[in-house]
Amino acid sequence: MELKKYQQDVINDIDQFIDQLEVDGRLDTAFSNFWEKKGVSLASLDNTYLRPYDNSITGVPHITVKVPTAGGKTFIACNALRTIFSHMPADKPRVVAWFVPSDTILKQTYKNLSDPSHPYRQKIDSHFGNAVCVVDKEAALFGQGISPTEIREQLTIFVLSVQSFAANNKEGRRVYRENGSLAEYPQLYDSMTKRVDGADETGFIQVLSYLNPVVIIDESHNFEANLRVDMLNSINPCFILDLTATPRKKSNIISFVDSMKLKLANMVKLPVIVYNHRSTSDVIASAIQLQRSLEQKAIAQEAETGRYIRPIVLFQAQPRTNDDNVTFDKIKDKLIEIGIPEEQIKIKTADKDEIKNTDLLSRDCPVRYIITVNALKEGWDCPFAYILASLANKSSRVDVEQILGRVLRLPYTKKQKDELLNLSYVFTSSADFRNTIENIIDSLNRAGFSKKDYRVASLDESQPLSEVSAPAGGLFDSPEEGAPAQPQPENVEEDILPEVDTEAVKAAIQTPVSQEPSPLEAFAQQQSDNYNQQMEEAVKEDDGIPNDIRDMVPHYTIKDYFLEEAEKIELPQFVKRVNKGSMFEAAGSYVLLEKSTLSEGFNLDKQDHNIDFTRSESEAVSIDLEKVSNKGNEYQPRQFELPTQLLTEIKEHFMTLPSESQKEQLAKMIAQKIHIDNVAEPQIIRYIKVVICDMNSEQIEDLYTFLSQTVETVKNKIQDLLGKYQKEVFMKWLDTGQIQCTPQYKLPKTLTFKSIVKGLSKGLYTEEENINDLEYKIINAVANLDNVRFWHRNTERGQGFRINGYTRYNHYPDFIVRLTSGKTILIETKGDDRDNSDTRDKIELGRIWANKAGEGFRYFMVFDKKQMDGAITVSELLARLKEM
Repeated sequence: MELKKYQQDVINDIDQFIDQLEVDGRLDTAFSNFWEKKGVSLASLDNTYLRPYDNSITGVPHITVKVPTAGGKTFIACNALRTIFSHMPADKPRVVAWFVPSDTILKQTYKNLSDPSHPYRQKIDSHFGNAVCVVDKEAALFGQGISPTEIREQLTIFVLSVQSFAANNKEGRRVYRENGSLAEYPQLYDSMTKRVDGADETGFIQVLSYLNPVVIIDESHNFEANLRVDMLNSINPCFILDLTATPRKKSNIISFVDSMKLKLANMVKLPVIVYNHRSTSDVIASAIQLQRSLEQKAIAQEAETGRYIRPIVLFQAQPRTNDDNVTFDKIKDKLIEIGIPEEQIKIKTADKDEIKNTDLLSRDCPVRYIITVNALKEGWDCPFAYILASLANKSSRVDVEQILGRVLRLPYTKKQKDELLNLSYVFTSSADFRNTIENIIDSLNRAGFSKKDYRVASLDESQPLSEVSAPAGGLFDSPEEGAPAQPQPENVEEDILPEVDTEAVKAAIQTPVSQEPSPLEAFAQQQSDNYNQQMEEAVKEDDGIPNDIRDMVPHYTIKDYFLEEAEKIELPQFVKRVNKGSMFEAAGSYVLLEKSTLSEGFNLDKQDHNIDFTRSESEAVSIDLEKVSNKGNEYQPRQFELPTQLLTEIKEHFMTLPSESQKEQLAKMIAQKIHIDNVAEPQIIRYIKVVICDMNSEQIEDLYTFLSQTVETVKNKIQDLLGKYQKEVFMKWLDTGQIQCTPQYKLPKTLTFKSIVKGLSKGLYTEEENINDLEYKIINAVANLDNVRFWHRNTERGQGFRINGYTRYNHYPDFIVRLTSGKTILIETKGDDRDNSDTRDKIELGRIWANKAGEGFRYFMVFDKKQMDGAITVSELLARLKEM
């Protein structure tokens, strides 16, 4: 199971934030600069989600990722662990405290993370060399798998609930008490060890605090704020990652995932199609009819694709109390009376669980109807659930908050051939439908979605029950546009279960399913087409600004008098021929070249294993990361601190290992901190073991002592080897026609950025992004040339134009210039101090691009004064442009 693109984007955001933190050294500064690099200025932003950094857990990086329900938050967290630990000292114990909001979800999470066959555990195992131990609170209290020696040699994940740490109950106090099973730890404490108030030195919470864990908080919005702060301070985290669909006000959000990204990744069934009916009887009939129609479509699809789906209806009961089983049994009896086979109907509530140990995705499972109340709190999920049918009394408030998210997951996370199997459906019979729609919007918001993600059809009150599936009347996109609130019935006693006309329902569902789409299905198909079109348009205009904050960020458009000309510009990029077709690309077609494609066939085992570990005198003075005092600076992160006693104990243990064990452990420690796309960690470990195989104990100790420098040296070597290989492949494919250069990139109509440049003429957009002094000097001189039509500061951040090829870092030329002759010029500027190998690669790739792009394009690398092969000075640039 691999990361979806949006999930990888989240991991990249986490990595970039920590990178920024290492540069800035302050949490608030790093948070601000992180967003400014994305074009968002926190100082000028008035937004529900983004504010200046909140430092409630003083000195500890505490970030939040906003991911909607069904977005795969747990899988993101599993992948984030490697990224977070890669920024920690390699000898720091790799300990995780993974908090979940309820005992039900705790059991589910513990089971999945403990199961070697589950994708979550498989991903973690692959990242940590299968040295992984998952522990619940009970096992931790008995010291199972968490001795100091075991902690040193593995990734340890404690799966916990906040309730298990609550000092105001008997269960919570157990983690504070003396614990002989953890008696080895106090001897490791020193003056830097934080002491937990009220805890014995062998208490589990004190040991966890000593281990200074990375904390994962799943569904963080479910945690009481004060309890969370107190508890987190007690366990002394080194890093905190919150995952939620609905962040709290003080959340430091570094990544947003919106519904469109989930839809593009085939994770969710959107839009949600909502129908309001005359009565509960209508709701039941409509749900049964649609289930049967969808199942026929699923059977037809399976014959073609082999993909099995059995659509399921969730009947949402609303009893007076959560344990009112009489209500659920009455609903079940009604469905049986209507003619539904009993084996197809199950009850799933907190107190009555008829689907326990049932695989709802199995072909052998007959279940098509599930009666439930609150699926989220009941801790279950099923991507085959397509229809939510509310059986609330007509005058009741329809509360779908906790259950709507359960019908949103798309089976197999793959787009289904029949479009109606890519949607989810909600049926209600509310007298106050406007209130119901507002509640559905609230429910979507709490699941991380928005009012853009549903569509509503209202039904004609005069419509007979036999035609209940046909939508009629006005269609509207929001409550204000079409369905006025209807008056509440007077003096109506609310029943536990509203009256159901079983005979009328029987008559309505006896009609065989038609091959022609019903009006209801036709409406759903049309709304799906509209939604998909809006999604495609949004993708084209994507500027990297999350939808949640888009309205708060200034947008700049192409100037009207340049618009017609700019729309015709299509900058060439390199594309790669598809030699073997797939379900996504036809053989013989061309797709945009990605650098990862150039890594195909790279085998690190066959590369040069000679690495020079000689350090300069200045490097030898600095051992790993220097500790910085927090005095007077509460925003100084503490995530790199390790107690002196622990450091000494870890190194002493390492030096007592046999020579081969030292080399094995050292190779793993180095590889865990080296993340290079397209080079697997096991391959890196093998490579390092060959490099160090003949070293003596003194050399091994030296590499271990100066581990940060060792890691950097090995990483640079591997990157150089991979870069050389990618360049050779690029050149070969270029010569053989596997790579071509064809028009691909169009200038976006709108852009966003944090600050603008002033005082320059001929900018393409109403404002252009701010630039440094050298760039200002160059583009000002260019703009003053008579034959320059307009110029544009090319945006980076993955949004602007890049010359895609083999360079180590993506090449986004600084400026795009249009001349009156119709030629388009790319200009990259460099200060005179920048003449490294990457610059030389960019010069070469730029010239190749210009040669392949055609007569209408040119590329120049421009230094201020210094000469470099292939580059020119500012004066030479101006002279050449005048001649064009």
